Amino acid sequence: MFSRWRNRTAATPTERGRTAGEWVDPRVMQEIGQLELLSRTVVDGLLAGKHRSTTKGGCCEFAQHRQYAPGDEIRQIDWQVYARTDRYFVRQFEEETNLQALVAVDATGSMGYRGTGESKLDYARRAAACLARLLLHQRDAVGMAVLQEPSVRFVPPRQNAAHLQAMLSVLQGVTAQGAGALGAHIHACIPRLRRRGLFILLTDGLADLDDLGAALRVVRARGHDVILLQILAPEELQFPFRHWSAFQSLEVDGQRIRLDPATIRAEYLMRLTDHQERLVELTIGLGGDYARMTTDQDLGEVLGWFLRQRQAQGG
Repeated sequence: MFSRWRNRTAATPTERGRTAGEWVDPRVMQEIGQLELLSRTVVDGLLAGKHRSTTKGGCCEFAQHRQYAPGDEIRQIDWQVYARTDRYFVRQFEEETNLQALVAVDATGSMGYRGTGESKLDYARRAAACLARLLLHQRDAVGMAVLQEPSVRFVPPRQNAAHLQAMLSVLQGVTAQGAGALGAHIHACIPRLRRRGLFILLTDGLADLDDLGAALRVVRARGHDVILLQILAPEELQFPFRHWSAFQSLEVDGQRIRLDPATIRAEYLMRLTDHQERLVELTIGLGGDYARMTTDQDLGEVLGWFLRQRQAQGG
């Protein structure tokens, strides 16, 4: 897959000289700041918020009746049911609660590729920072995971504005490196997801789809709502190269090949299309949300479009 290789004539992947706070792009926040990112699944929450909880309480949407027991509040008795049955039943409601979200950023070697724009990793970092800021604004607990070898960097979810700086500091210190064992990296995060909530994955998706699918199915089976945001460079989708070139691996040191792009373009594009279709089918098939973005797109516009689409569909 091309993204794991770099055309030698292209710009060398380098990380932009931003400070940690500058990953929260004010232009993006202006576009998405009035939107919401809600869970479509039942979450396990502790604080009052916007999301449906498994906890039964005394407010919000009606859930069920149960028989009165000593100690229950009299005001919760449903007198209409009593009039019909001559038995005491109390009403239970589904509370709305805060969400616990994890924003996971793929930082394996292929994410370091940049064509004519910023690197995929830089684009992912800006998206991750802005989504984390949006979730904190909703009073939700947010954590961050950076997925790469030799170990995943994990910032546990917290629900306070000061926590944003801890997440941004982790993003700031990352460079794209290592092989793309994305499924294994996600598996390493799963034991730390202690409450059902939202799992947002920012990746180029150019990994072993069997391993990635197995990992995401475990995340979904544990009750988490899954969002996969795929980030690609336009060159990866178009393969516009015309002349003999040297392509160097971004994940394995010392691997380099020379070839004529014209001779492999059709085969490359066919394989890429097949890979993309499988990735979308995988994500949608497990009940998740998928969106593709490219590094030449305005991040605020594409995130705004995705959030509006998701809200229109009820999440």
